[in-house]
Amino acid sequence: MKSYSVCLRESVLQLPRPDGVDSYKRRSGKWRPPQAAVKPNSHLPMRSFEVKNRTSAEDMKSLRLITAIKTPYLPDGRFDLEAYDLLVNTQIANGAEGVVVGGTTGEGQLMSWDEHIMLIGHTVNCFGSSIKVIGNTGSNSTREAIHATEQGFAVGMHAALHINPYYGKTSVEGMVFSL
Repeated sequence: MKSYSVCLRESVLQLPRPDGVDSYKRRSGKWRPPQAAVKPNSHLPMRSFEVKNRTSAEDMKSLRLITAIKTPYLPDGRFDLEAYDLLVNTQIANGAEGVVVGGTTGEGQLMSWDEHIMLIGHTVNCFGSSIKVIGNTGSNSTREAIHATEQGFAVGMHAALHINPYYGKTSVEGMVFSL
């Protein structure tokens, strides 16, 4: 049985390949814009058959202005829903047709999943008839992302925002395959 040592180079953990060959591909010098992973007419399997507002990708693409909404907090750490509602109303008054709830602008990384779903549900209940609600239900964990997305659609969000997992990068083809 072979043993492998851990090598630290430039503060990056690198494990030697068993065959001694680096099989990574070097980037070409040509920059390409990022591509979205869209799988037409495909939806995540839902445990809840109650899907209130799910919107097609084509309808979401037709929106002219989607803003990421901040999440204001009270001094005790709870959401300040009055201030939040004022922010959403201001966005609507200024032409926003959709809002991203619980993304990085909205401090989503500081929220529990229950808080995410509560804020998505609150936004849908208060503003869902006049604006599209896009819930940030992405996660580095596929299981968590699927569960949060199911819950988000169950409370009425129109679309889900997912990111490419930040620790486990994959290709566009890999993202489409996982859908």
